[in-house]
Amino acid sequence: MEALAYEVDCWQDFADVIAAGIGRVLLYGPPGTGKTYAALHAGTSTAFAERLICTEDLTAGEITGTWMPGREGVFSWREGPAIRAWRGADGSGARLVLDEVDRASGDALATLLAVTDSRESARWRHPETLEWVRPGPNFSVVMTSNIEELDDLPSSLLDRFAVRIRVDRPHSGALSQLSVDLREAARRGSVGPSDRRVSLRSFYAYDELRTLYGANRAARLVFGDNADAVLDALRVGALA
Repeated sequence: MEALAYEVDCWQDFADVIAAGIGRVLLYGPPGTGKTYAALHAGTSTAFAERLICTEDLTAGEITGTWMPGREGVFSWREGPAIRAWRGADGSGARLVLDEVDRASGDALATLLAVTDSRESARWRHPETLEWVRPGPNFSVVMTSNIEELDDLPSSLLDRFAVRIRVDRPHSGALSQLSVDLREAARRGSVGPSDRRVSLRSFYAYDELRTLYGANRAARLVFGDNADAVLDALRVGALA
């Protein structure tokens, strides 16, 4: 089956895909555009979402679970986010958000392949109870990545995700967390050439700091040498 790749109206595409019940979606594109925000909130109003941030040092235990010491030196098993998402609050499954998945490698990547497999094929043996655990019917996975090209992801992992949506604009819900006067500047600044991008996280920090220290100092703290240019852009936007 040919993979689907979307580049226009990315957030409407994502909403439609989630509404259709597609259980494996990849969001990729510039950092700081609200990919994680959308992955955590879209279609999860009545359920929780588990989030896992992938790093080069991520271990299989951080995905499925690990033994933890308790009282009197007795160890017990603590399930990881992937298995908690398989189960969900009531056993029917929940959303698993895999952030920056391109950074995972080694054993962690092999484990991610296992937990993102189809519901018919995926299963995991609980090391404490020895029960076989399978994902619930409502289990879904949204992967996010800051890559620009899909070739930067392992083909074995991409094969799990037939719908791959390139994010080319910030999510409106993420923008709404900002003060009104910053939203248009944040929308424009979070996309475009990589050497000129300003992530939504930077605008969040600026928005919070300026209430305490004023616009000029907040801009210096967040934007550094680019503070004057950012402030000028904000002033122009306010006059537009």
